[in-house]
Amino acid sequence: MLVASMTRAGRFFLILICWWFLSLSLILGVLITAPTFSRNLGLSLLVANSSKNIFNSVEVYASDKSRPTDIFALIKGDDSRAVLVDRFLTKYGSPMQGTGKEFVSAADRNGLDWRLLPAIAFQESNLGKKIPKGSHNPFGWAIYAGRNSGAYFDSWSEAINIVATRMRENYSSNGIINPETIVIKYTSQHNPAWVFAVQSAIQEISATEY
Repeated sequence: MLVASMTRAGRFFLILICWWFLSLSLILGVLITAPTFSRNLGLSLLVANSSKNIFNSVEVYASDKSRPTDIFALIKGDDSRAVLVDRFLTKYGSPMQGTGKEFVSAADRNGLDWRLLPAIAFQESNLGKKIPKGSHNPFGWAIYAGRNSGAYFDSWSEAINIVATRMRENYSSNGIINPETIVIKYTSQHNPAWVFAVQSAIQEISATEY
């Protein structure tokens, strides 16, 4: 009855007021819920990509000095074991820096603990820093009684791959797989200091930090 008795101008004014009120309510609703929606959307996108060990903005991340540079944030699908080996080599200034993938690949092909050869190299030659010149033999490999030097290799890669293969053939295939059992055959004696050094290096490789 009220609407019917109103003049055309009055009805138009009432409709305008209602339209303005609804529009204002809609705008306020969007402003209130937008941040939550944005956060949820961002979270959803993050979770959707969390299984991919890939960062598309490495340069931006690395240049942001307010954030600690973690080497794992710079990995693009690489095996984290290789990263850990390379960090270990870099930490001690090894001339073998950058061979992490080679160590891991050789270990996987031969069924070895991926940390074993770097740990032996640490004990035998301080990671390749104390070896006969040009030998590329950081493992003290094939140093027999009465000799001061062992096998010579053309490169670090060749040394890693040949020694890994020989470790499989002469050690792991016979159940000799850890420092405690390797030591007697490897050094021709029971050497607790050798075992301790290799075990310590194995543990350090797993948690290497700069």
